[in-house]
Amino acid sequence: MSNRKIARRNKAAAGPFVKWWIPGLTLLAIVAVWAGIYATRPRVAAESAETVVGDIPHIHGLAVDPFDSRTLWIGSHGSLVRVTGNRWMRIGRQTYDMMGFTTHPQETGVLLTSGHPGPADRRPNPLGVEISRDGGQSWQQLALAGAADFHAMTISRADPQKFYAWNVSGRIGLYRSRDAGRSWEYLGERGPGRVFYLTVHPARGNVVFAGTDRGLFISEDGGKTWRAHLSADVLNVPVTAVEFHPTNPEIAYAYAAKPGLGLIRSTDGGKRWTPVGFFLGDQDAVGNLALDPKDSRVLFIATYSGDLYRSDDGGRTREQWVSAGKVVGR
Repeated sequence: MSNRKIARRNKAAAGPFVKWWIPGLTLLAIVAVWAGIYATRPRVAAESAETVVGDIPHIHGLAVDPFDSRTLWIGSHGSLVRVTGNRWMRIGRQTYDMMGFTTHPQETGVLLTSGHPGPADRRPNPLGVEISRDGGQSWQQLALAGAADFHAMTISRADPQKFYAWNVSGRIGLYRSRDAGRSWEYLGERGPGRVFYLTVHPARGNVVFAGTDRGLFISEDGGKTWRAHLSADVLNVPVTAVEFHPTNPEIAYAYAAKPGLGLIRSTDGGKRWTPVGFFLGDQDAVGNLALDPKDSRVLFIATYSGDLYRSDDGGRTREQWVSAGKVVGR
């Protein structure tokens, strides 16, 4: 299957996936379609360790470097991209489909991903958990090779030994690691329902937030039990992304796929939410958020349709960096 066909199918799947009124069974069906897309990948030639990139087919993970806020990391369909200033570089030779991509909060140059190998990557499918300790130049298997495809994965900033992830392959549900990803325990799929996004409270390693098809959910015991968030704004509304500011736990952003909501912001640690005026309609939604650790007003917003924005005023205005998978002039 060609890259163009895969892009068209991904874009077509993204629209109905995020309609706020879609029943849960439809969401499950679309997840199954996505799994089929990811399992079929085109052959590509091996590339050099760092090459200029102008296309980003589909963004699966987004992170501002915790040690250098000038650098944005993008885990995408088939590549790892590093953005520094006006330099958009594809890093490494792997062609992974980087689901659950994240950066380590306390170790320089340490990145983690899950997902699927590319045609040039001799790895089990799904990948399980892969780790890079050299800024994405090389990757090693860490755990669950051939057994887990984590579409959401997060690391506690307060306790970096704790990882949380949501698996969509094989034994579906929530997984937790308490030894920095080397071993994992299965916590089940009950509670939050279908999970789109996971994040950990930056100061409390056992407090986990999940964006789900039924709203925003919270666990205060490390993912064992869950309850719906008490705010009416994020109850029974698909929440496709949620992030806390790394150093200011009072600031958080989320995306609620419903008219009148869209991108929402909290200034009291997630108790109350206020729309900032960015709603994508019923054909798209925000799939990833990344916050600058040095400035709580700066955030990056990636959508399912392949757009990427930067905002320096808390999401009220935005500069577009990528449009439908194409890097645009800045």
